[in-house]
Amino acid sequence: MNTRTLIAVFGLSIVVGCQSKEIFYWDDYSGTLYALKKSPDDKTLKSHKEMLVKIITGAGNKGMKIPPGVHAEYGYLLLKEGKEAEGMGYLDNELTMYPESRVLIIRLKDEYARGKK
Repeated sequence: MNTRTLIAVFGLSIVVGCQSKEIFYWDDYSGTLYALKKSPDDKTLKSHKEMLVKIITGAGNKGMKIPPGVHAEYGYLLLKEGKEAEGMGYLDNELTMYPESRVLIIRLKDEYARGKK
């Protein structure tokens, strides 16, 4: 092999080797979360909730996974709105998908139960 071929093969292997495939479907999660933290109002909350739903429903269509915490965050927001059955369902979905979130989910459920009393 000549030098040009070696350089081309080496360069191509670096480019191919450095590419990473996204595992999780985030869409614009960080953008809507930032907007909500910067200006917490009904409009930004609604936008962020819509993004969470879009991630939950769209991940499978993109052949990607729902990121850890998305079900839990959406479920918690639903609980804060008083939608107990739906919110608990999303917390349970989080626990099913990510068993390592058990401590967090139990704390969220306990916090919600204490707030109801």
